[in-house]
Amino acid sequence: MTLFLSEASGIRFFGFQHLLIILLMVGLCVWLPLFARRSFGAQTQQWILRGLSVIVCAGILSSVFFRVTAGSFDWREDLPLNICNLFALVLPVLFWRQPPKRMLEVFYYLIIGGTLQGVLTPDLPEAFPHLLFFSYWVVHCGLILHIIYAVVIWRIYPRRIGVFYTLLWLNAYALVIMMFNHLTGSNYLYLMQKPPMGSLLDFLGPWPWYILTAQPLAFVILWLAWLPFARYRVKYVE
Repeated sequence: MTLFLSEASGIRFFGFQHLLIILLMVGLCVWLPLFARRSFGAQTQQWILRGLSVIVCAGILSSVFFRVTAGSFDWREDLPLNICNLFALVLPVLFWRQPPKRMLEVFYYLIIGGTLQGVLTPDLPEAFPHLLFFSYWVVHCGLILHIIYAVVIWRIYPRRIGVFYTLLWLNAYALVIMMFNHLTGSNYLYLMQKPPMGSLLDFLGPWPWYILTAQPLAFVILWLAWLPFARYRVKYVE
């Protein structure tokens, strides 16, 4: 057990471990939805989705449990308020049955646009085989696999207008979190300072300007996430 609690230096960007994880994630994201659609009925497909949501949720809960039992939990850093962790926590509840299409749309854009950045530029001090290493990748890779699987299985294709709705939702949530950060001295969503491990924010200027310059970048990233569905003319009637 001590092997999985041992301290180790953080993962090296695009080193062997990092590239292997990315390749495994891409392979699962391509194989699992197509295999499930060809091989299983709707009920089995749904149970696979439920299983994925429980695994992702267990990833974030295990991270919190580990920090609490290790005495290192800091509510100014470790509450599940960052979008990846928040989505992981609520996934089994919101996706146990097919959610409203507009909700799935927002989840798709924010997971592909935001969580994918967490995969490419991980803010992860712990390396393999630390428990927090596994927790981080189960949450981030699991969210991406889950949302791609849901889109393919349910054939709910995100709309272009959903990019704007998602940006509005993101900014409203960021405003709430910024007030929380200001009152508590925390840094959720990296609204008070940039992540120490490096990210796209490093190219967007100092605080607070990177919050403003990130807006057009966020639009471009979400628009790129829409491009695979550009040939579909989708309207939601609910």
